[in-house]
Amino acid sequence: MAKAIATALVDAQPAARTTRNHSRNRIAARIAGTPGQSPALHVEHDCVPAPDDAGWLRLLQEGQLAQTHGPFALACEDRDGTVTLARDAIGERSLFYTLLPDGRVIYASRLQDILATGLVTRELDLTSVATYLSWSYLPGRETLVRGIYKVMPGEVVRVKSGNVTRSRWWSLPGEPEQWRDEDALRGELRERLETAVRRRLPAGRPVGATLSGGIDSSLVVALAGQLHDAPVVTYSVSFGAEYRNELPFSAVVARHCGVEQRIVEITPRVVIDELDRTIALLGDPIGDPLTVPNAMLFREAAREVGVVLNGEGGDPCFGGPKNTPMVLAELFGNLYGSDPARHRAASYLRAHQKCYDDLTAMLDPQAFTAIPAHALEDWVTPYLQDQRWKSFVGRLMSINLLCKGAHHILGKVDALSGPFGVLPRAPLFDRDVVETAFAMPPQLKLRGTVEKYLLKEAVRDLLPREIIERPKSGMLVPVQGWFRGPLLPQARERLLDGLAPWGLFRRDYLERLLDGRLLGIHTRRGVKIWLLITLEAWLRGVLRD
Repeated sequence: MAKAIATALVDAQPAARTTRNHSRNRIAARIAGTPGQSPALHVEHDCVPAPDDAGWLRLLQEGQLAQTHGPFALACEDRDGTVTLARDAIGERSLFYTLLPDGRVIYASRLQDILATGLVTRELDLTSVATYLSWSYLPGRETLVRGIYKVMPGEVVRVKSGNVTRSRWWSLPGEPEQWRDEDALRGELRERLETAVRRRLPAGRPVGATLSGGIDSSLVVALAGQLHDAPVVTYSVSFGAEYRNELPFSAVVARHCGVEQRIVEITPRVVIDELDRTIALLGDPIGDPLTVPNAMLFREAAREVGVVLNGEGGDPCFGGPKNTPMVLAELFGNLYGSDPARHRAASYLRAHQKCYDDLTAMLDPQAFTAIPAHALEDWVTPYLQDQRWKSFVGRLMSINLLCKGAHHILGKVDALSGPFGVLPRAPLFDRDVVETAFAMPPQLKLRGTVEKYLLKEAVRDLLPREIIERPKSGMLVPVQGWFRGPLLPQARERLLDGLAPWGLFRRDYLERLLDGRLLGIHTRRGVKIWLLITLEAWLRGVLRD
């Protein structure tokens, strides 16, 4: 009989004046499964409406989890010892688990709490290391710790007598047989966007929103300003006057929508001071330079609000710029060998512009040979061949949503917001919005050189023309400049000394990277250094005993 050990996760004390609209109880400490007891249920959720325990058990037992609206992670321990784990459709809440040799199951909403039991060997999965270096996050079920897994979005995992079965309660819809016309889709999208934002507003209380000045965060702010019955406070990042920033655009949006704007100053000193503490919150390392700024935004927001909206989801759902390199690779054909499937997968990994092409040069030979040949490409290939999507753009959008959403963006904001007592909410990742997005033909996502075409048309009346029609730029963290100056000594210490005990990397590669001596026109030196600094901080703060 499988027994479950539900590990405790203790939230940090919320900041002053923080409010909560819905439950954010972490999966509590409890060992259950004794015959004769009622089923033990542990749920962390932010669903509207919020089911009670009996409601969650009914939804789970009747296979009706699709009736929920919002993020959740759920664990149920039945009288017969069966352990059932489930996660929301899009992956806004995290849930990790491992199966011990004696059949017991350990699960928790944080990987760190599974490690803290002392029952799991802290062994690195080398294929996952290569995956992280290629993607900047871990897109699948595996983690960096061998034997610890993630419940996938929309998945139900059942463990009984040491046997694991997996099923899906929600899957991303494929492309329809017949496309609807543009006007109908535009109207439906606008309605779904409004509903998604309204559903996430804390009635009668101020709400926060991150604001970069891009189309995604701006439309969320504009809708919140129209629909909310209390003040909307926005939070934007500045890296200093000497670096390019988005403040002129975010200021235009704040004035246009009549909302307050707070500017959070991020300096290299702040980044280094907060790096280890921030990365230690992540179940998987996420090599996004915005990780520390994200945490600082939540800390500042917690002084005034308990809910923070964001504009995440626009790129993977509606046709952001990450698709263009892949479309071009298709047009130019197979330049890398005779296997078109692996060529396509390699092109996808190369389009991330991380360390995929550097692996043979950067990894220690013993570590590199331990990674199965073509493991990275073969993981991607089934997604790029999925026949639910007839269009190539549709397949790209599906893998971007399924991977980047749950395993990068949403996992990051969930982990970083908790210690400050703040709820992150992502209206563009609402399940109804996602399903509407995937009912759109690719020509209404990428129309010529116009990205996110129909999304922009659906909200054109809400925002100034200069925001609707500005090119995508993203929030540019000046890592390139930082590692040429104030952060280079820290980078050298962490890469050359901090990573050395793990035996993963060739020192000559690290020295050439730090000294700016990598070959190539555009080596993305700052991004690669940040990836490795993040990995070192995670190994130091999470995996090391």
